[in-house]
Amino acid sequence: MDRKPTGAKGRGRGLGLPSIPQVSGTSLLCAVLLGVAALGLGLLAFDRLVLPGNGHADASKLYDYVYAQGKSENVDFVTSNMSDDGYLCFGSSEWYVSKNRVSMCPQAVFGENNAGVDMTYIGEGYDQSLWQAIAAGAYGSSGKVRNRKVMIVVSPQWFFKGSGDQDKFYTKFSYSLYHACMQSAQLSDQTKAYLRRRCSELGIDAQRLSAASHDTPLDAINDAAFAAAVSRGVRWSADSWRLRSQIPNIVSLAPTKSATRASGQPTGEPDWNALLASAEAEGQAACTNNDFGIYDEFWEKNHTYDPELFQNFDDAADEYADFACLLQVCREVGFEPLVCILPVHGQWYDVSDVSSDVRQRYYQAIREACQKAGASYADFSPYEYEKYFLCDTVHPGWKGWVRIEQAFYDFVSGNDDEYLTRAGGR
Repeated sequence: MDRKPTGAKGRGRGLGLPSIPQVSGTSLLCAVLLGVAALGLGLLAFDRLVLPGNGHADASKLYDYVYAQGKSENVDFVTSNMSDDGYLCFGSSEWYVSKNRVSMCPQAVFGENNAGVDMTYIGEGYDQSLWQAIAAGAYGSSGKVRNRKVMIVVSPQWFFKGSGDQDKFYTKFSYSLYHACMQSAQLSDQTKAYLRRRCSELGIDAQRLSAASHDTPLDAINDAAFAAAVSRGVRWSADSWRLRSQIPNIVSLAPTKSATRASGQPTGEPDWNALLASAEAEGQAACTNNDFGIYDEFWEKNHTYDPELFQNFDDAADEYADFACLLQVCREVGFEPLVCILPVHGQWYDVSDVSSDVRQRYYQAIREACQKAGASYADFSPYEYEKYFLCDTVHPGWKGWVRIEQAFYDFVSGNDDEYLTRAGGR
């Protein structure tokens, strides 16, 4: 039997297989380019039309005192919307205390008046010295911070045995802040090397650290990739987009300016004595079910939970070094810091068997770090046993906020202050 020649086409038909259209290389390239262009246009539209910008937000609101996720990482938003009288204040969970809990908190005393001082909150819970050092480097090097005096609120809990909760640093790490810090022309190579080493020790992967520093041309490319897809915990998103997507919530939480504030008329220095009298009365009314000066709801829920039990401040060498680095960063970027030394709750720490001697060593270590760095400090350690200085076991309360506000006001204004030791021991 004669056999017909069989080619690929014939075999395909004989087997019932569909024919495969032939696509030229040029057509394929065009399709890919069109796809990339469409994707780019879609991303551009998302960037320009959906996400809010980092510029000026609703001018009827006040943003300095907002405690919200993503705010502190967004240097552009904070610096665009901080008040003319705003001074950066680095801290952590102290900023969560609102006027609903303590009516003489900074939002009310400064934010609702025109005293010439605003405290622009930077930081959230678990933002410790290393995080703050990176943030100070980013803000200080931005060229957008007009008022160079700043405040650093030091939480004693950062310095607990084993360096407190430094294991939380990985979840708090901000690539945006770290990148800005590493690209700063003001920070020394020595300071950058310290920050990088500590980030590595606390679990930040080497690839991200190298990318932010542009160690090699490939790292510079990776930097762009990380900026477009940066990991924070288990979430992946464009870093700038992640921060901008949080702006609507920040704006929603910002208080509308009071009539007094909106008027712009100077209100002068707050009446500190009157505020202290109000603080005494308000604290007394809020703390009725215990003898510790702790507000009732907190006491009911937490008085059996004692994280301070048998703690000490002697095994936190890394945290003390991080704090010293924070002060060095301030010096290098031109910030003039006031370090606020909070007291522990003396009565509570006595019950927790954290002796006065242990506590005094901690206070002295902070004072010595400030003196070595040439930094001013407001020392509130004598108020361990003052009722209503704290509102719970760790956070400033009614009297505490009044005393802190007065010290910061005097620091900014150049006034003498009983709590204040200025740089050089003045």
